[in-house]
Amino acid sequence: MPVRILKLLSFRIRGRFAHFRKFYTNSSSLSYFIPPRTAIIGMLGAILQYERDCYYDIFNEDDFRISVAVTSNVNIKKQMQCMNYLHNDSYKLLVKGKGADQHSQCRLEILMTDNLYPIDYTVYIGATNDASLKKLMEIENKLRNDDLGLGVYLGQRQFKAEILHVCMYDHIPYVASANHVDTICIQDFAHPDTTLNNDRHIVVDRMPIHFVKNQKNRVLQSIKNVIHEKSGLRLFGSFENCYQVENKCIAFFEE
Repeated sequence: MPVRILKLLSFRIRGRFAHFRKFYTNSSSLSYFIPPRTAIIGMLGAILQYERDCYYDIFNEDDFRISVAVTSNVNIKKQMQCMNYLHNDSYKLLVKGKGADQHSQCRLEILMTDNLYPIDYTVYIGATNDASLKKLMEIENKLRNDDLGLGVYLGQRQFKAEILHVCMYDHIPYVASANHVDTICIQDFAHPDTTLNNDRHIVVDRMPIHFVKNQKNRVLQSIKNVIHEKSGLRLFGSFENCYQVENKCIAFFEE
Protein backbone atom coordinates (compact mmCIF):
# COMPACT_ATOMS: atom_id res chain seq x y z
CA MET A 1 0.00 0.00 0.00
CA PRO A 2 1.39 3.43 -0.94
CA VAL A 3 1.92 5.84 1.91
CA ARG A 4 0.04 9.11 1.61
CA ILE A 5 2.25 12.16 2.10
CA LEU A 6 0.27 15.12 3.38
CA LYS A 7 2.94 17.74 2.76
CA LEU A 8 6.53 17.68 1.58
CA LEU A 9 9.19 20.16 2.69
CA SER A 10 12.28 20.63 0.56
CA PHE A 11 15.37 22.74 1.08
CA ARG A 12 18.97 22.95 -0.01
CA ILE A 13 21.83 22.65 2.46
CA ARG A 14 25.35 23.60 1.48
CA GLY A 15 28.81 24.10 2.93
CA ARG A 16 32.46 24.05 1.96
CA PHE A 17 33.34 20.64 3.43
CA ALA A 18 31.49 17.58 4.72
CA HIS A 19 32.01 14.19 6.32
CA PHE A 20 29.32 11.55 6.86
CA ARG A 21 31.02 8.65 8.57
CA LYS A 22 30.30 5.15 7.30
CA PHE A 23 28.98 3.18 10.24
CA TYR A 24 31.13 0.12 9.47
CA THR A 25 34.53 1.92 9.57
CA ASN A 26 36.76 2.18 12.62
CA SER A 27 40.34 3.54 12.57
CA SER A 28 39.93 5.19 9.15
CA SER A 29 36.76 7.28 8.99
CA LEU A 30 35.42 6.82 5.48
CA SER A 31 32.56 9.04 4.31
CA TYR A 32 29.39 8.61 2.31
CA PHE A 33 28.94 11.00 -0.62
CA ILE A 34 25.52 12.01 0.72
CA PRO A 35 24.08 12.38 4.22
CA PRO A 36 22.31 9.20 5.36
CA ARG A 37 18.86 9.40 6.89
CA THR A 38 20.35 9.36 10.40
CA ALA A 39 22.40 12.49 9.63
CA ILE A 40 19.38 14.32 8.22
CA ILE A 41 17.18 13.69 11.26
CA GLY A 42 20.13 14.86 13.36
CA MET A 43 20.02 18.16 11.46
CA LEU A 44 16.26 18.41 12.08
CA GLY A 45 16.79 17.67 15.76
CA ALA A 46 19.39 20.45 15.97
CA ILE A 47 17.05 22.93 14.27
CA LEU A 48 14.34 22.11 16.82
CA GLN A 49 16.95 22.24 19.61
CA TYR A 50 16.41 18.70 20.84
CA GLU A 51 19.00 17.10 23.06
CA ARG A 52 21.31 14.51 21.56
CA ASP A 53 19.71 11.10 20.85
CA CYS A 54 16.25 12.12 22.12
CA TYR A 55 14.57 12.68 18.73
CA TYR A 56 14.64 9.16 17.25
CA ASP A 57 11.06 8.37 18.25
CA ILE A 58 9.86 11.68 16.80
CA PHE A 59 11.45 11.20 13.37
CA ASN A 60 10.56 7.54 13.04
CA GLU A 61 10.20 5.75 9.70
CA ASP A 62 6.39 5.60 9.83
CA ASP A 63 5.72 9.30 10.48
CA PHE A 64 8.38 10.86 8.24
CA ARG A 65 9.56 10.13 4.72
CA ILE A 66 13.06 11.47 4.00
CA SER A 67 15.08 11.72 0.81
CA VAL A 68 18.18 13.52 -0.45
CA ALA A 69 20.13 14.13 -3.63
CA VAL A 70 23.27 15.96 -4.58
CA THR A 71 22.05 19.19 -6.14
CA SER A 72 22.45 18.75 -9.91
CA ASN A 73 25.94 19.08 -11.37
CA VAL A 74 27.74 19.55 -8.03
CA ASN A 75 30.81 17.37 -8.47
CA ILE A 76 31.87 16.07 -5.06
CA LYS A 77 35.25 14.47 -4.52
CA LYS A 78 36.91 12.81 -1.52
CA GLN A 79 40.26 13.62 0.06
CA MET A 80 41.90 11.79 2.94
CA GLN A 81 43.30 13.96 5.74
CA CYS A 82 44.91 13.18 9.12
CA MET A 83 43.06 14.61 12.11
CA ASN A 84 44.31 14.88 15.70
CA TYR A 85 41.73 13.73 18.24
CA LEU A 86 41.97 14.38 21.97
CA HIS A 87 40.57 11.94 24.51
CA ASN A 88 38.21 13.50 27.04
CA ASP A 89 40.34 12.27 29.93
CA SER A 90 43.32 14.22 28.56
CA TYR A 91 41.66 17.64 28.61
CA LYS A 92 42.44 18.41 32.26
CA LEU A 93 46.07 17.43 31.74
CA LEU A 94 46.39 19.86 28.84
CA VAL A 95 44.80 22.68 30.84
CA LYS A 96 47.43 22.13 33.52
CA GLY A 97 50.21 22.21 30.93
CA LYS A 98 50.83 18.48 31.01
CA GLY A 99 50.13 15.59 28.73
CA ALA A 100 50.59 17.48 25.47
CA ASP A 101 51.02 14.18 23.68
CA GLN A 102 47.66 12.80 24.82
CA HIS A 103 46.15 12.64 21.37
CA SER A 104 45.78 10.18 18.53
CA GLN A 105 45.74 10.61 14.79
CA CYS A 106 42.91 9.33 12.64
CA ARG A 107 42.60 9.40 8.88
CA LEU A 108 39.42 11.28 7.95
CA GLU A 109 37.87 11.22 4.48
CA ILE A 110 36.63 14.75 3.73
CA LEU A 111 34.14 15.70 1.02
CA MET A 112 34.74 18.78 -1.10
CA THR A 113 34.15 19.94 -4.65
CA ASP A 114 36.68 20.17 -7.45
CA ASN A 115 36.09 23.92 -7.86
CA LEU A 116 35.29 26.99 -5.75
CA TYR A 117 31.60 26.11 -5.39
CA PRO A 118 30.31 24.58 -2.13
CA ILE A 119 28.93 21.11 -1.56
CA ASP A 120 25.18 21.31 -2.10
CA TYR A 121 22.39 18.82 -1.28
CA THR A 122 18.63 18.96 -1.80
CA VAL A 123 16.69 17.41 1.09
CA TYR A 124 13.04 16.28 1.10
CA ILE A 125 10.99 15.71 4.28
CA GLY A 126 7.46 14.30 4.04
CA ALA A 127 4.81 14.09 6.77
CA THR A 128 2.40 11.13 6.74
CA ASN A 129 -0.03 12.08 9.54
CA ASP A 130 -1.33 15.07 11.48
CA ALA A 131 1.24 14.81 14.28
CA SER A 132 4.23 14.70 11.94
CA LEU A 133 2.65 17.42 9.78
CA LYS A 134 2.54 19.75 12.78
CA LYS A 135 6.24 19.08 13.41
CA LEU A 136 7.03 19.62 9.73
CA MET A 137 5.27 23.00 9.76
CA GLU A 138 7.33 23.97 12.80
CA ILE A 139 10.52 23.11 10.94
CA GLU A 140 9.39 25.07 7.89
CA ASN A 141 8.63 28.14 10.01
CA LYS A 142 12.08 28.05 11.62
CA LEU A 143 13.84 27.66 8.27
CA ARG A 144 11.93 30.52 6.66
CA ASN A 145 12.87 32.73 9.62
CA ASP A 146 16.51 31.65 9.38
CA ASP A 147 16.28 30.17 12.88
CA LEU A 148 18.54 27.13 12.77
CA GLY A 149 18.37 26.39 16.48
CA LEU A 150 21.65 24.75 17.49
CA GLY A 151 23.00 25.18 13.96
CA VAL A 152 23.35 22.79 11.04
CA TYR A 153 26.52 21.04 10.01
CA LEU A 154 27.53 18.68 7.23
CA GLY A 155 28.31 15.68 9.39
CA GLN A 156 30.73 17.22 11.87
CA ARG A 157 30.60 20.42 13.87
CA GLN A 158 33.57 22.01 12.12
CA PHE A 159 31.72 21.78 8.79
CA LYS A 160 29.11 24.49 9.23
CA ALA A 161 26.33 24.71 6.64
CA GLU A 162 23.61 27.08 5.49
CA ILE A 163 20.05 26.37 4.34
CA LEU A 164 18.33 28.02 1.38
CA HIS A 165 15.54 27.54 -1.18
CA VAL A 166 12.88 26.37 1.30
CA CYS A 167 9.71 25.05 -0.43
CA MET A 168 6.55 23.30 0.75
CA TYR A 169 4.47 21.07 -1.53
CA ASP A 170 0.83 20.13 -0.91
CA HIS A 171 0.12 17.52 -3.59
CA ILE A 172 2.60 14.67 -3.95
CA PRO A 173 1.27 11.98 -6.31
CA TYR A 174 2.41 8.40 -5.82
CA VAL A 175 4.17 6.72 -8.77
CA ALA A 176 4.22 2.94 -8.48
CA SER A 177 6.75 2.57 -11.29
CA ALA A 178 8.81 5.35 -12.85
CA ASN A 179 11.31 5.39 -15.71
CA HIS A 180 13.68 7.73 -13.89
CA VAL A 181 14.59 8.92 -10.39
CA ASP A 182 16.24 12.16 -9.23
CA THR A 183 17.17 11.24 -5.64
CA ILE A 184 18.44 8.29 -3.67
CA CYS A 185 16.54 5.03 -4.05
CA ILE A 186 16.53 1.81 -2.06
CA GLN A 187 18.44 -0.72 -4.14
CA ASP A 188 15.62 -3.28 -4.02
CA PHE A 189 13.35 -0.76 -5.79
CA ALA A 190 15.94 0.42 -8.34
CA HIS A 191 16.70 -1.16 -11.70
CA PRO A 192 18.88 1.31 -13.63
CA ASP A 193 19.34 0.74 -17.35
CA THR A 194 23.06 0.48 -18.04
CA THR A 195 22.67 1.57 -21.67
CA LEU A 196 20.90 4.81 -20.65
CA ASN A 197 23.30 5.74 -17.85
CA ASN A 198 26.67 5.52 -19.58
CA ASP A 199 27.60 9.06 -18.53
CA ARG A 200 26.39 8.59 -14.95
CA HIS A 201 28.39 7.63 -11.86
CA ILE A 202 26.10 5.33 -9.86
CA VAL A 203 27.02 4.85 -6.20
CA VAL A 204 25.69 1.91 -4.17
CA ASP A 205 26.30 1.94 -0.44
CA ARG A 206 25.06 0.35 2.76
CA MET A 207 23.60 3.14 4.88
CA PRO A 208 22.15 3.53 8.38
CA ILE A 209 18.44 4.40 8.31
CA HIS A 210 17.31 4.73 11.91
CA PHE A 211 18.56 4.55 15.49
CA VAL A 212 16.70 3.72 18.68
CA LYS A 213 17.83 4.69 22.15
CA ASN A 214 18.17 2.25 25.02
CA GLN A 215 19.10 3.01 28.61
CA LYS A 216 22.80 3.54 27.90
CA ASN A 217 23.28 4.58 24.30
CA ARG A 218 21.84 4.45 20.80
CA VAL A 219 21.41 1.29 18.76
CA LEU A 220 21.27 1.02 14.98
CA GLN A 221 17.79 -0.30 14.17
CA SER A 222 17.75 -0.53 10.37
CA ILE A 223 20.27 -0.58 7.51
CA LYS A 224 19.57 -0.55 3.77
CA ASN A 225 21.45 -0.64 0.51
CA VAL A 226 20.90 2.70 -1.25
CA ILE A 227 21.85 3.91 -4.72
CA HIS A 228 22.25 7.44 -6.04
CA GLU A 229 24.03 9.38 -8.77
CA LYS A 230 27.26 10.98 -7.54
CA SER A 231 26.63 14.41 -9.11
CA GLY A 232 22.85 14.52 -8.73
CA LEU A 233 22.10 13.61 -12.34
CA ARG A 234 18.88 11.79 -13.23
CA LEU A 235 19.05 8.01 -13.39
CA PHE A 236 17.05 6.14 -16.03
CA GLY A 237 15.56 2.67 -15.82
CA SER A 238 12.76 1.21 -13.71
CA PHE A 239 12.20 2.55 -10.18
CA GLU A 240 9.43 1.52 -7.80
CA ASN A 241 7.67 3.26 -4.93
CA CYS A 242 8.31 6.84 -6.06
CA TYR A 243 6.57 10.22 -5.81
CA GLN A 244 6.22 13.11 -8.24
CA VAL A 245 7.39 16.56 -7.11
CA GLU A 246 7.01 19.11 -9.91
CA ASN A 247 9.27 17.79 -12.70
CA LYS A 248 11.21 15.43 -10.44
CA CYS A 249 10.63 11.86 -9.40
CA ILE A 250 11.85 11.16 -5.89
CA ALA A 251 12.21 8.05 -3.72
CA PHE A 252 12.71 7.77 0.01
CA PHE A 253 14.94 5.97 2.50
CA GLU A 254 11.81 4.32 3.93
CA GLU A 255 9.91 1.49 2.23
